[in-house]
Amino acid sequence: MNAVINSVHHEIRVDAPVEHAFDFARRTDRHHDWNPYLTFFHALEPLDAVGSTFDVILDLAGQSTSFRGTVAEATPPRLIRLHLAEEKSTIDWTYRFEPDGEATQLTIDVEYERDGLFAGVVDRLMFHGGLERAVGHIAENFAAMAPSTVPVTA
Repeated sequence: MNAVINSVHHEIRVDAPVEHAFDFARRTDRHHDWNPYLTFFHALEPLDAVGSTFDVILDLAGQSTSFRGTVAEATPPRLIRLHLAEEKSTIDWTYRFEPDGEATQLTIDVEYERDGLFAGVVDRLMFHGGLERAVGHIAENFAAMAPSTVPVTA
């Protein structure tokens, strides 16, 4: 097996309370709004229901790849970890939510493994850089959209 294992890390401050940021992230009906790279199908439960499964398409670096996903871990309102798998690769998306005063520090970690003779070459030339840009874009989208869904109190 010629597997390549790599990771991407990004942190951003979200101007929303940690409980709200977590709730926004767990909703599959809103996920594509802030993460346009993943499209969920057959997601019958929120992303904090450990063991629930779903289908997802990852659109990245000019390729669309179908994965079977599982909510691998969830600790409301602090952590969601999704495990995506297909024949030659796995990707784990981990979202961490830490209180930062009245805001939230969001950390996104993506660990992936790609198998195949050319996995290392493709990773170095295209996939890793595309994933780094995508994760930064995802974090910025989340930070921009999550606060706008916080209920206004009088």
